[in-house]
Amino acid sequence: MRTLTLAQIAHLLNCSVVLPSLAIQGYAIDSRLVKPGELFFALKGERVDGHDFLRDVQQRGAIAAVVSKHYQGHVPGLYLLPVEDPLQALQELAHTLLARCSSRVVAITGSIGKTSTKEFIKALLATRYHVAASPGNSNSQVGIPLTILNHTTGEEDILVLEMGMTTSGHLARLVQIAPPEVAVLTTVALVHACNFESIEEIARAKAEIFSHPHTRLGLLHLDIPIFSEICQMGNCPKLSFSTQNVQADYVLDMKTYELKTHLEDERRILSPLPIPGKHNLHNFLAAIAVARYFDVSWEAIQQAIPALTLPDRRLQFVQHKQAFFLNDSYNASEFSVKAALEILPPPAAGGKKIAVLGSMMELGKFSDDCHARVGEFALQHVEELYCLGEECRPIYDIWSQAGRAVRLFNQRQELVNYLRQILQPTDVVLLKGSRSKELWKVLEEL
Repeated sequence: MRTLTLAQIAHLLNCSVVLPSLAIQGYAIDSRLVKPGELFFALKGERVDGHDFLRDVQQRGAIAAVVSKHYQGHVPGLYLLPVEDPLQALQELAHTLLARCSSRVVAITGSIGKTSTKEFIKALLATRYHVAASPGNSNSQVGIPLTILNHTTGEEDILVLEMGMTTSGHLARLVQIAPPEVAVLTTVALVHACNFESIEEIARAKAEIFSHPHTRLGLLHLDIPIFSEICQMGNCPKLSFSTQNVQADYVLDMKTYELKTHLEDERRILSPLPIPGKHNLHNFLAAIAVARYFDVSWEAIQQAIPALTLPDRRLQFVQHKQAFFLNDSYNASEFSVKAALEILPPPAAGGKKIAVLGSMMELGKFSDDCHARVGEFALQHVEELYCLGEECRPIYDIWSQAGRAVRLFNQRQELVNYLRQILQPTDVVLLKGSRSKELWKVLEEL
């Protein structure tokens, strides 16, 4: 955590109030999560306004709150720091503190694989450096500054930051807050697509990760849309990686684990990853490219492989009294659903392969086609399919027309009740859906 006093923060934010030198114990934007001694930023969102919860944060022990200069209220026992915009103040505070230290920044974005790639990069770099990384998927306009304030000290050699976006301009702002020395673009796909007209538009928005003038290297998947155009975006040189295209600077054969690096003109055989999924080989290849930039040895990379793990709720095998589950419920896109279906293991004798799929959200006009393609793909990989959410209607229709076992539920509890009736201990079940569907709770509720 960045250790500052209230007076120091007031000075950094150019507040015209005199405040005591009380040490801040943390930084928060959610009134429900405030802890004693913390500084609260009263952000105004689409649904709630943090200014409405100032008495709550004071009762929870907050020392002070950053508020809009237009706020006219008074909360006894809570120091107020008036600023033009609390969100901008949060971002600028993080940016200023990051600029005052020597930590080098790696930024990762992509439609799929950001968090896994971030964890792989962190693991490889940690073999040589003092590394910190954003927790979970803290990758937003709020999550990045809170990561810097709450989860770094300024003493780290390298910070590995996941950066997300839902519309154009988001990544351009994030790299201004935390300028990356190395920027990674993992994939471009129809994810958070409701704000875009085409996958090419998504690619251009993702490519903002390369826009900061101080970025020294860009790494990107060779097979993404408009690859050549993206290579011209930003001033940094670009290197490519691929598990399919031998023209990439880093190429990994998914069958033999042979890695070819045109940059170093050599070939190496890697140890197999201890985690499932071809897409994770793709993510790991990106991590290798980052590690090599920072001079992590091949020996250290090999030694790190056996200890690699995936973040929570990503391709986790769970033995449950009802069945054997593959819990990949963290989030979902067309690509990731197909990848999970491919690795679903065969059931025990007498068992069935079953997919429990939640809606893929925020797809806009692409939603029906994406769900339909998942439905067609699933016909070849599972015997029964149960859907949660009306967006899954195209999946249901395809399976119904094929005469296959399928049901569509609009409430998770209805789905759980049905699964209790039909699942057998010998069945193998995939749980996969957008985060808002909370399919991981199926395991808790069965």
